[in-house]
Amino acid sequence: MPKFEQKFADFFTKHSSVLFFIVITVLGIAIRFVGKNFLSSDMYNFLIPWFDTMKEHGGLAGLKNQVGDYNVLYQTFIAVMTYIPLNPMTQYKLLSCAFDFLLAFFLAAFACRLKQSPLFGTLFQSVYAVILFLPTVVFNSAFWGQCDSMYVFCLILVLLLMHKNKYLPAFIVLGISFALKFQTVFFLPFLVSFYFVKKKFSAGLFAVSALSFWLCGGVAYIFGRNPLSPFTVYFSQTQTYDHMYLNARSIWQLFGDDYPRLSGFAVLLTLGICGLGFYMILQKKKRMDSSIQILNTIAWFAWVCIFFLPAMHDRYAYFLDLILLLLAFLDKKYIKFAVFSLLLSFMAYPAFLIFSNGVTRADAFIEFFVFAYYTYVIMQPDENRPVEVSAAAW
Repeated sequence: MPKFEQKFADFFTKHSSVLFFIVITVLGIAIRFVGKNFLSSDMYNFLIPWFDTMKEHGGLAGLKNQVGDYNVLYQTFIAVMTYIPLNPMTQYKLLSCAFDFLLAFFLAAFACRLKQSPLFGTLFQSVYAVILFLPTVVFNSAFWGQCDSMYVFCLILVLLLMHKNKYLPAFIVLGISFALKFQTVFFLPFLVSFYFVKKKFSAGLFAVSALSFWLCGGVAYIFGRNPLSPFTVYFSQTQTYDHMYLNARSIWQLFGDDYPRLSGFAVLLTLGICGLGFYMILQKKKRMDSSIQILNTIAWFAWVCIFFLPAMHDRYAYFLDLILLLLAFLDKKYIKFAVFSLLLSFMAYPAFLIFSNGVTRADAFIEFFVFAYYTYVIMQPDENRPVEVSAAAW
């Protein structure tokens, strides 16, 4: 081998991790660039009109009134965007895509922490690359222009901070997550269970989250927004969709879309199932001693909410998908659940992106049995045996 080739090979070998990270990042940007001109129905019917309305009312001054059905923090982002001389669709997508990379980086870092693997090692690079190229993640932000990566990034950061026993900042970030998306509520059943089992933080921190959530509307309050608006927006959202499912992975696909008669029953059923899970945790029939046990509990509660609540949308499984994927990297037996969940989520996307078929009744039927099997797996004695846990973890 010639000398200059030897030097190149040595340099490449020595810095392969950094080079791979750079290449994956560049490719991640490139694949998102492909979707820059894709105009989704949500972008056309909602996001761009919201931008135009906010601009007509003076940008930040337009925060005085509710525009659209997203909460005040996201409206503040839109108001700021009206001052930037870029196409609004481009700005929406740039904002969401930026969080794709943050999400991939922090989820990979969290996986490394849980497995005590070096940062930028094989595990980190694998998780980072998979997240960046997941079709649901790419399509959600770069094509659809949605913002699910933003609140899920916050939830991953909450988990990372909790693992470091930094509960005050964790609950502050939780409030920000709530300010971005109401679907953060899927995380609450686990958090309540964790509070009673671990007894590591004060219930007062829930008030800190509420304050953090409220403070995210600070700019809007300056411009005359009602201080109660962040709370009333979410109340209004619960009244917006009068369907049992909206192309969602829902058990109600098996029973029909009779929202007036079934919605109340669905909410109570979901609370009952979550309550049963909570009771099993309190009785130590379902343990939360190890990271695997904690993560599979988070996934279980999220799955219950998505599958049994009414008015669920196709994108609401975003958080569940990534927690199952994280579990798959930590323990191979979860690969089948992660693959199933990700495939079903991806199958739902084309219905709103290119108006093709979405989730069907047969899919919901299959998912019921997969969810039941998942419940069986995480309740097994070998899965719930007592585990010694370092005082520095969870």
